[in-house]
Amino acid sequence: MMDIAAAEEEITRWKVAAEKEADAGRAVEKDLLAQISTLHLELKEAKKDVAESEKKLKQRDQIANAAIAARDAAENSLRLADSRTSRIRGKAEELSHHLEQLDNQETRRFNRNRPRYICRPGNVLLPLQWLMLKFIDVYQSDAQQESSNEMELSEPLM
Repeated sequence: MMDIAAAEEEITRWKVAAEKEADAGRAVEKDLLAQISTLHLELKEAKKDVAESEKKLKQRDQIANAAIAARDAAENSLRLADSRTSRIRGKAEELSHHLEQLDNQETRRFNRNRPRYICRPGNVLLPLQWLMLKFIDVYQSDAQQESSNEMELSEPLM
């Protein structure tokens, strides 16, 4: 009977040891399940962060493309403005040259038509004659200036 009692005692010890191991296994399983759920939460957050990062990258690319398009438009605008400026500068130089020519012609015409000396007793102009000469000169220069203004207005600037 000793063998039976010893066997029962041995079985009881094995049973207690198995229950302790089962409890330890359950504790390890709970710990692993807790870690797995934590990893699942971290994975979901990581996926969410990746999606947000991708969205930010797309926005950055769109902004970069818009900036490039704006830069190209600005460069085209500057080129157009430069070409217009050069055309206007050329036109202004042409008009200045033309104005100088007209001014020189008017000065020559005025010097030709103006009497250099008026022979009067005492070499003096009467005040009324002096005013009449001034009036005629002003009237002629105004008429010439109006005709040149009409020419400028009839020609569009480009």
